[in-house]
Amino acid sequence: MDIKLWLKDSFSKNKIPDWICPSCESGLLKVVAEQFHFEETVLSASWHSHDDWDPEFIVYVFSGMLKCTNCKDFVSFLGKGSVDHVHYYDNIQDEYFEDYNDVFIPLYFHPTLKLFKISSSCPEDIKNEIIESFKLFWSDLPSCANKVRTSLEMLMNHFKVKKTYLQGGKRRNLSLHKRIEEFRNQNVEIADYLLAIKWIGNTGSHTGKLEKIDILEAFELLEHSLNKLFDTTEDKLKKITKEINKRKGVRKRK
Repeated sequence: MDIKLWLKDSFSKNKIPDWICPSCESGLLKVVAEQFHFEETVLSASWHSHDDWDPEFIVYVFSGMLKCTNCKDFVSFLGKGSVDHVHYYDNIQDEYFEDYNDVFIPLYFHPTLKLFKISSSCPEDIKNEIIESFKLFWSDLPSCANKVRTSLEMLMNHFKVKKTYLQGGKRRNLSLHKRIEEFRNQNVEIADYLLAIKWIGNTGSHTGKLEKIDILEAFELLEHSLNKLFDTTEDKLKKITKEINKRKGVRKRK
């Protein structure tokens, strides 16, 4: 997972981040120039008459289409924009210049971009919940974190970690924290990762302050955990190694 890529949330019409196509998961997305539209909001336009008005006060809304360089599929997106005041030095003219550039921030993609590649062996319900969290990453970080937290509950269900316990003759629900501690009996290493993700999810659930880097770190931990839990490549290689070493030669073929 490339955290630096997803921290680049703003773009210009002629230069966008290296967003990967959600359909083929290999090609890059490019703006379809003739289908990219933006307008200044009415409120923003009304500010032009103010004495202290500056181009940096401008607020845009935009919508557009992206096209994959590989599979040629389309992604629609929309969001907001503004004007950025830039300074630069021209070596040829040996002089400083200033300019204004239109910049845009996406708030929604359809189909949503996949911030990391989910293991193909991951159960479909967990995969869908994570993709729902991807959708919210662009516009609602607390809700995004909450979706990530829910995916952990579903992960505990998949590994049949108990949900309840008896206390005073009554059955009570186990917290996610307790369930992850129970999961520690199955996998100590991954339990630590999941606990860290849970703390970030808690911040979202309790309306704490979240930044994109917090969610991206949760995604990075989640990606690693899912790969460890559902990618059988390492187990397969261990089995092959054990058989070869036991036979002191090539494996027996059927």
